[in-house]
Amino acid sequence: MARHLPMKFLDKLREVQLVLDVAHTESGRHFDYGREILPGVRVVRLEVHGRPIALSLWSYAIDIVEICGDAAYPATGALLAIDADQARELRQLGVFVDLAQFTRSDSVPGIYYALFDLASRKQLHSVLHKLVPQLEPHDDRMLVS
Repeated sequence: MARHLPMKFLDKLREVQLVLDVAHTESGRHFDYGREILPGVRVVRLEVHGRPIALSLWSYAIDIVEICGDAAYPATGALLAIDADQARELRQLGVFVDLAQFTRSDSVPGIYYALFDLASRKQLHSVLHKLVPQLEPHDDRMLVS
């Protein structure tokens, strides 16, 4: 059963979803993330076989607690989220996002997430290769800086 989310957080979630809706229709690079779009939230963009994917990277503990629905994650450095609709759409287009590697949010329906102790660019990029197996392999020299 989903728990009640504070209105302020729901507003932030809606704003992030609007940005993600635009970002996942734009062509991108192999892997990229930029500055914060809202306090504590960045868009992570990647592209697989010409299909753009946009995920959100959350770094504020209070937001992570809201998405997880549990305050038992005090050592978490960041949370990477994808919405189920985008994952389904990508699957229909032939891009597999391994939702089994994510945890389904009980407090925010339709959101799946992965937790990070430390969300460095290199660690995030490495994990994305596991979450999206079709992300083209490369050596470390091709990492976007």
